[in-house]
Amino acid sequence: MLGAIFPIYATICAGWFARRIGWIKPEADASLLKIAVEFSLPCFILSNMLGNKKLESVGFSIATIALGATGLLASFLLTWISGKLIGLKVGDGLRTFAVTTATQNYGFFLIALVAILWDGGGEMMGILITHNVGCDLVFWSAGYLLLSNAKRVSLDFLMRGPVWAVFIGLLLVWSGAANFVPESVKTFLGFVGACAIPLNLMIFGALMSDMLGRDGFSWRIVSTALFMRMGALPALFVAAAWLLPLDPTLKSLLVLMSLSPAGIMAAVLAKSFGGYPKIAVQIVLATSLAAIATLPFWLSFGMSLVGTK
Repeated sequence: MLGAIFPIYATICAGWFARRIGWIKPEADASLLKIAVEFSLPCFILSNMLGNKKLESVGFSIATIALGATGLLASFLLTWISGKLIGLKVGDGLRTFAVTTATQNYGFFLIALVAILWDGGGEMMGILITHNVGCDLVFWSAGYLLLSNAKRVSLDFLMRGPVWAVFIGLLLVWSGAANFVPESVKTFLGFVGACAIPLNLMIFGALMSDMLGRDGFSWRIVSTALFMRMGALPALFVAAAWLLPLDPTLKSLLVLMSLSPAGIMAAVLAKSFGGYPKIAVQIVLATSLAAIATLPFWLSFGMSLVGTK
């Protein structure tokens, strides 16, 4: 399992190193992100959704989206309470702490992990991508409101290529039209989509390099975030996978939701909206390092408990 996660960390470190030596310049970020997120990732999503037998069930697909949304909402509530318990308040980092700690890196970290563990992804990749829509709906509504202190939800994220790709993919699968997509088109989608994971992981590493400053760690905040993100929340998700009467594939999905470190997007938004990005970056870095030890444990324990792979 440690061997399985090595390529993920190695690619992130490659992005970090490329930024440090000037191969990935900050002025190129916008262009690289456009290619990675708005072009390559939608191709990757469609490539993994077309022909996915599990997603042909409308009820299963909706349940998968609901699982992602419910899991992240519950995480927000628990991390908000834990932040209050250690004395954080609105205005001194509570919102940044709660959203960053609650939001697992459900995008490229888990996508890369599934691609490695499931030999390219298989059916699980399409299911994970569909689940991520539920996470996006919550993050860009409740998470956005918390981090930005906005009065209303921004619906701009609905115009992003990955979200459209999921909806188009579901419509094609549900209607049966996916069976008539030419093999040449599927080959193109797979070819372009193959760039998505390594490119986005390298960009992630470059952004980490930019955002990690010389500020001292707040051990009270970081240790609490580590306990919640890598201990309490994984235990909750694994317990839910064990106890809830779900499809075995969704039980595996719940275990996967327990594995990931915190995602960097909360740090990006905190920086944009005048929050506490240094808190977010410290949490992301600490949980990413801790995941090297905790991920194999929760993956092995969780999958053995629910009896699936």
